[in-house]
Amino acid sequence: MHENTIGRRGQDPFDALIDVLAAVNRYDLALGVIPIAFVITLVAASVFGVPAPYAFAAAAIVGIGVIADVCYLNPPVDQGSTDRTDDRTAAD
Repeated sequence: MHENTIGRRGQDPFDALIDVLAAVNRYDLALGVIPIAFVITLVAASVFGVPAPYAFAAAAIVGIGVIADVCYLNPPVDQGSTDRTDDRTAAD
């Protein structure tokens, strides 16, 4: 069900979904991978009869790898700020 606001033409829900998905970055995907890994291991443990602690250990290893990647190997970089300390030392 789609609801329009009064006085404004509403955006198509499919277009809104496309806009949101286009704005997803690497770190958003990383946050989604961790719980998905746990859900997949829970399903795999129940389907294949793998003991849950072993399955969750595998999911934890995936989660640790993702966290290590986004925090230490490829950390977020603040692209909006500039380093003004070099400018001040050159002026002094």
